[in-house]
Amino acid sequence: MGRTELIQHLRELAEELGRSPTTEDMHEHGRYSAQAYYYYFDTWDETLEAADLATTATTHADVVEDLQRIQDIVGNPSSWSEAIREHGRQPLSQVYSKFGDLESALDEAGIDQREPDTISQADVLKEITRLATDGTPPTTDQMDEEGAYSARTCYDLFGSWSDALRAAGYEPPKTGNEYTDEELLEEIERLVKKFGRPPTTREMREHGKYTASVYFGRFGSWNDAIRAAGYTPVSSAPDVSGQSIPASDLLAEIDRLADQVGGRPTAEQMNEHGQYSVSPYLNRFGSWNNAIERAGFTPFTGTTEDLFSREELITELQRLGDVVDRPPTVRQMADLGRYSSSPYKRRFGSWVEALRAAGFEPTTHQLRRYDPDNDETVEHNGQ
Repeated sequence: MGRTELIQHLRELAEELGRSPTTEDMHEHGRYSAQAYYYYFDTWDETLEAADLATTATTHADVVEDLQRIQDIVGNPSSWSEAIREHGRQPLSQVYSKFGDLESALDEAGIDQREPDTISQADVLKEITRLATDGTPPTTDQMDEEGAYSARTCYDLFGSWSDALRAAGYEPPKTGNEYTDEELLEEIERLVKKFGRPPTTREMREHGKYTASVYFGRFGSWNDAIRAAGYTPVSSAPDVSGQSIPASDLLAEIDRLADQVGGRPTAEQMNEHGQYSVSPYLNRFGSWNNAIERAGFTPFTGTTEDLFSREELITELQRLGDVVDRPPTVRQMADLGRYSSSPYKRRFGSWVEALRAAGFEPTTHQLRRYDPDNDETVEHNGQ
């Protein structure tokens, strides 16, 4: 997606809402997350100005005054983001909109970002117990996102996250150190026989005995683990992504399929009836919409279901899962993904159902946080 496309979408959304969109609006209703705009603009106000839209009524002084008021209430918290969410009169998005980042806003407010006020080990242990679910201890991500203290504070007080969990009475998750190199490499060998080639991290997650993170910790990277097993990594093997297929061939296949189906083909039709799957098109052109436009057809417009195919959404979710090595969260999609969470909610009904459609098993934490019965509210608050 380019700068012009992003600006045009922002104007369209502003017309639909009857006002300038906020970053929350982008996550809730937008085709793209606010993060996509920060690639081109430093603040949200700059983004709005580029689109000739009115900036928010909140001023820099309003944000500074609010930060100083929060400091009077909580002192120097371990997590300013959490303090703003809990006590702020201005949403966290306004801080980023006006200053670009939290650190700059705190500097402008004259707030010294020293070590947080004294936190005891007992305070942290109580918080770990509160976040635990059905006897399962929280992860560091959960502590950072939902806890009163950051995981960094736990490290400082206990020396490691595992030691903090043990002190709270929980057994830390296995790290993979209990497995031998031979066992790990034999599992790669088993999957090679299953797939006829070296497995991907997603295939190890879905079909293997271990997670890819175990291999990262032991061998340094997934590719190094594949090499240790005596195979050439897929990324180093002959191109299977579609980049080796000439663009002219890919576009010609769209034309042929259009004749077959009697009009502009969808991504699903390419998967079902085409010579290629939709994946080479996503890799080469960035999206199915871009591909059909290059082939001379009018891009799909209108609903999210038109704009992003099921295949595109699932492919992006699986890609992000490989990046974070776990079922992705809404926040990770907003920060690292190509789309916002909204297309997934509209297409699949909830974030949890989108994860399942992509082959992930949602964690207990995600089932609780992205409950389909309360999906809209929970996802919005979870950003």
